[in-house]
Amino acid sequence: MSFLTPWFLAGLGLLSIPIIIHLTHRQRSRVTVFPSLMFLRKLPFKTMNRRRIRHPLLFALRSLAVILLALAFSRPFFDSVAAVEAGSARDVVILLDVSASLGYEGRWEAALDSARAVLDGLGEGDRVAVATFDERARERVPLTLDLAAARDALADLSTTDLGTRLEAGIQLAGRILAESEDRRREVALVSDFQRTGWEDGGRVRLPDGVSLRAASVAPEEAANVALAEAAVRAAGDGRVRLLTRLANMGDAPVEGLPVSLEIAGRTVATIPVDMPPRGTGTAVFDDLALPEGRSRGRLTIPGDGLAIDNEFRFMAAPEAGLRTLILQNNRRASDGSLFLERALEIGDAPRIGTSRTPATGLDAAALSSADFAILNDADLADAGRAGRLREWVNDGGGLLIVLGRDANMNRWSDAGLELLGAGPGSLVDAADGRRLSWLDYDHPVFELFSGPRSGDFSGARFERFWSLEPAEGTAVVARFDSGEPALLDRPVGEGRVLVWTSTLDRFWNDLALQPVFLPFVHRLALHATGYREPERWIEAGGVLELTALVGAGGVGAAGLAVDEAEWVLVDPDGDRQPVEVGEGPTWIEFPRAGFYQVALRDDAGRATTVAVNPPMTESDLASVATERVVEAVAGVAPTAAGTAGEDRAAADEETVPRRAELWWVLLLLAGLVLGVESVLANRWTRRRPVSGLAGA
Repeated sequence: MSFLTPWFLAGLGLLSIPIIIHLTHRQRSRVTVFPSLMFLRKLPFKTMNRRRIRHPLLFALRSLAVILLALAFSRPFFDSVAAVEAGSARDVVILLDVSASLGYEGRWEAALDSARAVLDGLGEGDRVAVATFDERARERVPLTLDLAAARDALADLSTTDLGTRLEAGIQLAGRILAESEDRRREVALVSDFQRTGWEDGGRVRLPDGVSLRAASVAPEEAANVALAEAAVRAAGDGRVRLLTRLANMGDAPVEGLPVSLEIAGRTVATIPVDMPPRGTGTAVFDDLALPEGRSRGRLTIPGDGLAIDNEFRFMAAPEAGLRTLILQNNRRASDGSLFLERALEIGDAPRIGTSRTPATGLDAAALSSADFAILNDADLADAGRAGRLREWVNDGGGLLIVLGRDANMNRWSDAGLELLGAGPGSLVDAADGRRLSWLDYDHPVFELFSGPRSGDFSGARFERFWSLEPAEGTAVVARFDSGEPALLDRPVGEGRVLVWTSTLDRFWNDLALQPVFLPFVHRLALHATGYREPERWIEAGGVLELTALVGAGGVGAAGLAVDEAEWVLVDPDGDRQPVEVGEGPTWIEFPRAGFYQVALRDDAGRATTVAVNPPMTESDLASVATERVVEAVAGVAPTAAGTAGEDRAAADEETVPRRAELWWVLLLLAGLVLGVESVLANRWTRRRPVSGLAGA
């Protein structure tokens, strides 16, 4: 007998509980009141309080219940075998791994040889099925007596660009063999048993009576260097910086590895990179001038054992960034926006440019060139100025209203209060200081700070702020410890209005001196404008929605419209496949690495391009022990995969594994024992003897 979770056997230590109960429990005596003992003669009487188990049967039942519960949670099972005649027919599923990691030198050929060896070991009357798996499992040939069809299917197979999920393949093999009766059932699993493909695989099991043979094609040592990521960052003056991350999956250091960058078919630069064993490296391409529009970018390194991750594709385009207009009051124009301006201009994802203008001189022309506006410590007493801001926000602009000393709420116009999303507020003078006590970490502004050691807002001290009553439709996403709102959020038309009820400098609080200030201000700008970093590449097997590529109900970035004409998908080999557009969302799958195009059927020159790369998990060639997989899936010690020279009739009979689990039986017995114990305990404890006159 074995245990799946033997640590629960430590629960047998709970046996001390019934012993303590029985040895410390004292019988309660009924006290009889007697008026006086003065006329009674005292007799010397010695007693010995001997502690003993009064009800041995109850003690035994309670101890037995504890033992049964501990054994049940430890999940005991028996590995049994069922004998079958060696001459009986077999149903065999050849389960072949076709994921991208099988493209490592020599692995795919070895995998095909192992699969063919299984076919060579089959005899007359045996049936075979061929199934493959990467991220998904597919049945290539159903159970058949035609071994030639299985050989042809193996000859037509090739590796894919997708990741590995051993669990998916094992589940499919179990379903194929679930209906087989009166036959020996086997699964011949051929894989490199990549560790990243077995992280959640311990949950899958083969049906009882199905044996598993495993053949690993993973070499003892496998070195690999992969291009893992490329990020485009704005560098100013229309130029960009490209950051490239590489990963060394081998145990030896890498020195001077040349990384080449190609933009629009032209090699731009080559940079050498050093990497420690099992470490990473970075190649930085500075001061790049990109062509107008979206161009194809390609990073390459010299070939190694796994060629698929030696090339990284992405879409290169100049980063427009965000244009910010700070509307400031005239009294504090010199330094009132200094902290905001400096914080916004730091960073390049995206680059945020700022400009200032007096709030009193706001006009439509100044707003037309801005993505983000900050009304910094200024009022909206003028209804015309409030109306221009509202119209701009309605059209998709993002507005942040920062309330300070000069944002006198008593002077605000009705149009300004409507844009604010709150009623006229009152100034709170908190001499003892207030703290931010509640933040909505599910909100886009604060989700960056939700993890441990990701930023602490409680250190900021607020001496003054405006107390506002939010109107309907306005969300409060941060509060002070006194309950007043600190940050309000409200959608207005196609845009958004955020309201911060204190200053964003050192005048009323010290938030600007806290480490969270810079990322907080950036998150305000990104959320208010709805900024999303451009999708420069996706992983193989990913999907994108058609309207996200070409625009929804109109002309998109590529000058295309969804409902104008028929669409085609051009794969990396140049083959064209029609895109079926239905009433609902149209999802397009990209199963291979390379550059795809989504174009109009009659105008291939007008297209949007998608860069696709293999999953990074396939670059890590570390494997899991086959014994661990076989024991988890079949519950028995592994059996090596057969070869062509094995004798199928080596014994008069063979066995197949069966696992019998006993936990549910033990839980049932524990319940019955506790039920009997409860009945007996209730009956016996009601029979309490009545004590007489003690010492009489």
